[in-house]
Amino acid sequence: MRKIALAAMCMFAASVVQAGAPDWSKVTERKFKLFYPGQAALEWVMNEPDHSAVPDIVKKKRTCAKCHEGDANDVGDAIVAGKPVGQSKTVLEPKPPAGKGGWVQAKFKMAHDGEKLYVRVEWESPAAGGGKMDKKNEVKLTMLFDGGGTVEGAELNGCWATCHTDLRTMKDAKNDKKTKYIANADLGSGKFYDLIQYRSGKGEKPIDGYVAEKRYMEGGKGLLKAEGGREGKKWVVTFERALVGGGKGDHAITAGKTYNFGFAIHEAFSEARYHHVSLGYQFGLDQAVEGVKNYYNVVKQ
Repeated sequence: MRKIALAAMCMFAASVVQAGAPDWSKVTERKFKLFYPGQAALEWVMNEPDHSAVPDIVKKKRTCAKCHEGDANDVGDAIVAGKPVGQSKTVLEPKPPAGKGGWVQAKFKMAHDGEKLYVRVEWESPAAGGGKMDKKNEVKLTMLFDGGGTVEGAELNGCWATCHTDLRTMKDAKNDKKTKYIANADLGSGKFYDLIQYRSGKGEKPIDGYVAEKRYMEGGKGLLKAEGGREGKKWVVTFERALVGGGKGDHAITAGKTYNFGFAIHEAFSEARYHHVSLGYQFGLDQAVEGVKNYYNVVKQ
């Protein structure tokens, strides 16, 4: 009887540890590409002489993902090689990091349980290059999302609302400490991006912040876990985030809204703009949206 009781206790303890975690084998997988953007700031993307697709973006509400999900790898390879791109044939990376891969093939899955959002991202590392800028963290994975259409243009441009020509290391930079920001940001009305980040360095804590008039790397209370590591040749990172948020710079995630989001991966100890970024995607809780390829339905598990 004692052995049976002990076995039952062990099984109960295991179920407590496992409670809430989704069965990832039952969650829909989405493949996506992240590419090296160089100095392709929002001002370049939305300037018609540089980018011929601007009329389609503005008038037809065509998303960046609709045009470039198929050739994001080609764009990244060209930029990281210092080759000209766009209608104006602009060189968006005047000093290419030697040997750096132009893009990353990745996969993500998302689920929720009514209280928490779960996110899983996996990818294989591209060719390294550019030296060890961040000596503590071999890898950083960042997820940005708005409050459900609260950032102007986010449904079209994704996280490009945070990227500008005057940021540090960009060609028009006048302040070497200026980080990502949103023009006319306003916390009260939700005009900001929620930011969560996994860091691979030993002893490094996850980041729960936001991007408003500048980037804040703290303030949020919604991120419960950010874990990751290598599994064979690939990196696997998971986030566990309370739907209600609860902190400064936290968006509440509720049913009936469509949230604009994107990912960024800093590989091989890179930092600042020397990352790979995704195009803009959207998610909602338990609501399918037909015909929108960059939309992901987060189903309750």
